[in-house]
Amino acid sequence: MQQKEEDKFYVGFDIHEKSFYGTIMDKHGNVITEGNVKNSKEAIQNFLGFISSTRYEIAIEACGLSRGVYNLLTELGYDVVQANPLKTNRIAGKKKTDKVDSKALADLLRTGYLPLIYVPSDEIYKIRDISRHRARLVRMRAENKVRIKSYLRRDGKKFPGTWTKDTMARLRKIDPMIENLVEIIEVMDEQIKKVEREIKPIAQNNYHAILLQTIPGIGEISSVLILGEIGDIKRFDNPKSLVSYAGLCPGVYQSGDTNYDVINKANNKWLKWMIIECAGRAALLDNRYMKHFTKVKKRKGWTVARRSVARKMMTDIWYILTNEEPFRKSES
Repeated sequence: MQQKEEDKFYVGFDIHEKSFYGTIMDKHGNVITEGNVKNSKEAIQNFLGFISSTRYEIAIEACGLSRGVYNLLTELGYDVVQANPLKTNRIAGKKKTDKVDSKALADLLRTGYLPLIYVPSDEIYKIRDISRHRARLVRMRAENKVRIKSYLRRDGKKFPGTWTKDTMARLRKIDPMIENLVEIIEVMDEQIKKVEREIKPIAQNNYHAILLQTIPGIGEISSVLILGEIGDIKRFDNPKSLVSYAGLCPGVYQSGDTNYDVINKANNKWLKWMIIECAGRAALLDNRYMKHFTKVKKRKGWTVARRSVARKMMTDIWYILTNEEPFRKSES
């Protein structure tokens, strides 16, 4: 028997580490019950009552806790969606309390106006987590290298060459504090290699990662990170939507005769960072990218040109993943 619409209840959970604030609303917008709920299966089930899970639709805001809460609720059999917190707050208004947020989530879910976000599959989460972890380790290593150079400058000394084993050995003898940082860098080198050994099988066996590697400038490690951040390419209707998601096209402010570009803050910063990194290499490896880079550089400079190549690459990525066809290199 199909569930009647009037039997549906809409739930908004404002989630925190130890407890939630929940609001249950019927189809007419009447609040059935609300209050604090402990973050546990038993407490959630008691709050929702022993009614079939199919009668509930639940909304939570995307945040650092949302993945665990999402998994907990879906394991209990509930239909759960995650809301975009920035857009939700813009719709709900400036007043912000747990109670207000919870009610707003339930009400927007009920009316169909809740701005949702994409929830990756477990496979995509695994790819995303491992590639971001490596990127964080690399950044931490880079910070320690910068700190070593800073210590050297402080003492009026110069950095002795590149980061080779010989250089590291020489750095150890200069200062005990620098020796500490060298040891940390060496440990991190090993940890990065360990993580890369986990990433490479994904890069070598995932069909979409292999397709991405046909694009000049994109290697095994970068292909996995890009794939993890994009997820399902079908959620992007056209290349422009993917370019916008990567933060490579400006937003637009228009009011009457006033019209100007604004910074697009609603983007995937990991994807933006990686594709811009790849764009520099791509311009050296492919004639079409190089011609585009040179043309834009003459008018707007190196930084804008590199960003423009990244935008062109994201467009190519959309077509490659959508059509599942490899990159076609330019002949001239």
